Amino acid sequence: MKKIFAVLLVALMLLSVLCACNEVKSDVSTGNESDVSYGEVDFNDRANVKDSLPEKDWGKKTYTILQRTENDYEFGVEEMGFSTVKDLIYERDAVVEERFNVDIVSKPINGGWGVHEDFIDYVRDTVATGMVDYDIIAGYAAIIPTLIAEGIFIDWYDIPYVDLEREWWSQDLVDELTIDGNLYLLSGDISLLFWESMQGMFFNKTLAQNAGIENLYDVVRDGDWTFDKMMEVIRTANVEDDNPETKIYGYTSCLTTQVDVYQDAFDIPVTTKDADGRPYFTINQEKTYTALQMVYDLVCGSTYFYKAVDKAESVKMFGENRALFLPTMLGNGSIINTYDCDFGILPMPKFNEEQENYHSTCEDAYSLMAVPITSKDNLEFIGMITEALCAQSYRAVVPEWYTVILQNRYTKDEDSIEMIEIIREGILCNFGYIHSYALDWPAHQFNICINNGSTDFASNWQSKEATFNKNLEDLLDAYFE
Repeated sequence: MKKIFAVLLVALMLLSVLCACNEVKSDVSTGNESDVSYGEVDFNDRANVKDSLPEKDWGKKTYTILQRTENDYEFGVEEMGFSTVKDLIYERDAVVEERFNVDIVSKPINGGWGVHEDFIDYVRDTVATGMVDYDIIAGYAAIIPTLIAEGIFIDWYDIPYVDLEREWWSQDLVDELTIDGNLYLLSGDISLLFWESMQGMFFNKTLAQNAGIENLYDVVRDGDWTFDKMMEVIRTANVEDDNPETKIYGYTSCLTTQVDVYQDAFDIPVTTKDADGRPYFTINQEKTYTALQMVYDLVCGSTYFYKAVDKAESVKMFGENRALFLPTMLGNGSIINTYDCDFGILPMPKFNEEQENYHSTCEDAYSLMAVPITSKDNLEFIGMITEALCAQSYRAVVPEWYTVILQNRYTKDEDSIEMIEIIREGILCNFGYIHSYALDWPAHQFNICINNGSTDFASNWQSKEATFNKNLEDLLDAYFE
C-alpha cells in the first residue's frame, strides 16, 4: 500500500511540474561576438524519458547505501511528511522499489567535516575485514578520493546497466574523472547535494535599489558581469560607517570555499589533461597571479568587505541586509529565505569581458558514488538499481526540486531562475580540485595565499611543487598500471 500511494504521489507531482515548467524558461544571449546561447529551463519532456533497463523482479532484495548522517535525506528516507526534499526522495525510492521489487535502505555514518576521517576509516576497515554491510557508498566529494589509491573501488565502466553517457549523469564529471579509461567516482541527478552545492552570487535587491544600481540581470544577459563590474557596483553600494554594528558592506564571505570558487569562475583549471589523458598541474600561471591580486584587493585590502568567521555568519550578515553581495551555494537560499531579505541570484562574475561563458563549481561536500570491491559479485543488481535511481531523479526529483524548492523558496523572482540555469550550464568539475585533499591541498593554494595575506602565488607554489607532483604521480599509478 505504501508503494502504491507513493507512485500516485509521483504522478501528481509530475503533473504539477508539467504545468509549472511552461512558465520557467530562458533563452539568454551574452551579447558578445560569440553570441553564446544558454539552454532553457524546461522539464516538459523529462517525465517521458526512458532508460534502457530491463524489467526484473529482484525478490525484495535489499540495496544498501552507506551515506553521511549529516545528509541522510539523500537516500533511503523511511517516512514521508518531514520535508519536501525528503518526500521527493521517498517517492523516487518507492517508484524504483515497486518497479524492481527491491528495498532501498541507507546506513548512515557520521562523515561531515571534522569527523570525515571516521567515515573513510569505516570504509577502509570494513572492506579490509570483509565486514561490509552496504552495497554502494555516497561519500564526501572532497574526501572520498583518498581511497582510490588503495584500490578498493570498482571501475564504473565495469558495472552493468550504468550508462555513463545518459543525461542524468554529470557528463563533465565523467569526462574529468575518467583517467586511462578508468572511473571510480560518479555523481549526477542521483545526488540532490550536487544541485544544492552549485555556487552563485546572491545580491540584496533592496540595497541595490537604494544605491541606484542598474538591473544586474541585464548586465549578466549582456555578458558584462565581470569582476571589475562587480567591484564598481560594490563601491557604489558600500556605506561607510564607523559603527561596525550598523555598517553596510558591499560584500561578505568567509575565506574558505567562498574564495575557492573564483578559480572556476575565472576558468583557471587546477589540472589539465595531456594528450594521453594524464592530468598535470596548470594552476601556477600568470592568470592565477592576476586573479589572486583581484580577489586579495577585495577581501584583504578594502573597507567594502566583511570577513565572516564561517559560512553561517556570512549568510546571517547577508540575511540581515548588511551586505550587498554573498557568494554561496544555492542551497543556502532556504536559510536566507528565513530572513526579511529581498534577494536575487546571479552567476559568479567573469574574469574579464574576453571570457566567453559564466562558470562556477559545486561546493565540495556533495556526494560522489563509489562501489567497494566487496560488491564484485553483486554488480548486476547494484548497476541496475543505481541507474534506475539516477534516471528517476532526472525524471521526477530534479524537476520538482528545481521548480518548487528553488523557484518558490530559494529565490524571489523569475529572473533568478534564469540565472540559476546559467550557473548550472557553466558548472566545472576539475580532477585537481576534486582530489585536492588527497594530494595535500594543491587546489587550495589560492585560498591559502589569501588567508596568509599574500599575493605571491608563484613562490608559495614553488615551495610545495615537488610534493604536489609526487602525490599526483602516486595517485595516477592507480589508473595507469
